[in-house]
Parts: sequence; C-alpha cells; structure tokens
Amino acid sequence: MPLLLVSPTESESAPTLQKMTGLKTISPYLYSGALNGQSIELLISGIGSVATTFRLTQTLMQRSYSRAISIGIAGSFSEAIDICEVVQITEDCFADLGIDDNGEFRNLREAGLTCDDFDCDFITNPFPTLSPHRKLRGITVQTTSGSKNRIDELKLRFNPDVETMENAAFFYVCRKIQIPFASFRAISNKVEPRNRKNWRITEAIEHLNDCLLNTLILNWTN
Repeated sequence: MPLLLVSPTESESAPTLQKMTGLKTISPYLYSGALNGQSIELLISGIGSVATTFRLTQTLMQRSYSRAISIGIAGSFSEAIDICEVVQITEDCFADLGIDDNGEFRNLREAGLTCDDFDCDFITNPFPTLSPHRKLRGITVQTTSGSKNRIDELKLRFNPDVETMENAAFFYVCRKIQIPFASFRAISNKVEPRNRKNWRITEAIEHLNDCLLNTLILNWTN
C-alpha cells in the first residue's frame, strides 16, 4: 500500500511534489507518484482543522494506506528550538475548542459539555518512529497567536512547544480511523507578537522537504 503524505498547502510540500516520479492527479487535492521506489500519495488538506478533518477523513475512507505522515511549518514557543529546525510532534490538542467564561477559558469537559478524550485532552501518538528529530508537544488553534496576552495564556495552560492550525485534526482522524501516523514540522517563526520580518517560511519549507526526502521517507518505508 502507498504511504500518505498530508500537507496543509501545496507550497509546503512543493519540493517533494516536484521530485515525485510518475506524478498523477487523482483529485484536485490528491496526487500520486513515487519517491525512492516507494509509492506515495500526497494530500493537500487545506488550512485549519475543518478542511483537514474533511479532506483527510474522505481520503482515508475511500483509499488504503500503510501509514500517514503530516508535514508543514509551525511556530515555536521555545527559544531552545531553532528557526528552520524540523521537529516531530507527538502530542497535540485543540487549544481553543471550548468556551470563554468571563475571560477564563474552559474546555468542553470543564464546561460540562459532551466530549470524548480526543476533544478535551492531548491526543498522543502511540506509534513508534525512527526519526532522530526531537519529540515535542503541539497545540492547534484556528486563529494563530500574535499578541502577548494570548501567548501567555496558552503557555500557562498548555505548556506547548509549537503551534499549528491543523495538527490536532490530523491526530484526531488518524486515531479514530486507526492508521499509523507521524507528524513533522519545520519551525518558520517564533510565536510572538506578530512580526513577519522575523519569519523564514521559504527556508523552513526547504529544510523540511530535504529532511523528508533524505530521512523520513526512508525511515518510514523500512
């Protein structure tokens, strides 16, 4: 069975897409081909949890894969994580799924609403990987954090290492459908009061795809 790569945008996986041989378009969001002799399908999931959940669920219900790897860029909360470093996210949560109770955030369980563990708690990846990249905690939000107060709140509540807009949705779907998975992100910026001049998106994407082509695919197909 092929390996499924999942990328929020085509730009985040473009260097890998360009090197896939026998490239075919299965749908507007799904491509097939090969890398290093391994059959690969690449899904462009879209930005955010809603698009990711829909496109990934639809794809996994219609097609079979040996495992799934999520790739993309992320913001880092930690000064100890270098810009452009590729990291592996091993636990994640929906950090803004809940209610604002007079200025205090409460998740669904704390608010007395129905939820399962994946809605309210950190979703962990139970599958071992061979990657040498450091294993970190992520949070997933639908509005990226760009103000000091919001960033301080997230740090206090979740103690996160990185922030994305899709990763918990990827974890959620893979755990529900029970497919082995892994998630790798390259750090494009620090999570700080919004300052685009410090972002290094192009370099992060290049480093991510270089790691993907040279180590991740090989490790995950052996």
